[in-house]
Amino acid sequence: MGTGLFDRTGVRYEVAVDVLGALISHHAEGIAIEEEKDQPDRGLIEAAEGLQRELRDIRDDLDADDATAIEAVIAKYAPQARAAFNK
Repeated sequence: MGTGLFDRTGVRYEVAVDVLGALISHHAEGIAIEEEKDQPDRGLIEAAEGLQRELRDIRDDLDADDATAIEAVIAKYAPQARAAFNK
């Protein structure tokens, strides 16, 4: 693999971060929709907020040089992001 800004690991890192960001955004939208209801489900909101925290922690802890961890994030979360946005 190359070195520098455009090496494969760097690009895949950006993909992983984008996937996690998309899921965080998806949960934010769900929270907003639930909060607009006359009787919002606090349990649902709290669960979504917990998922957002978990995803942010994963994103913040992801090492841009750890190709194995990057690929694991993409493998686990990309299908979830695809499903969330392809409804």
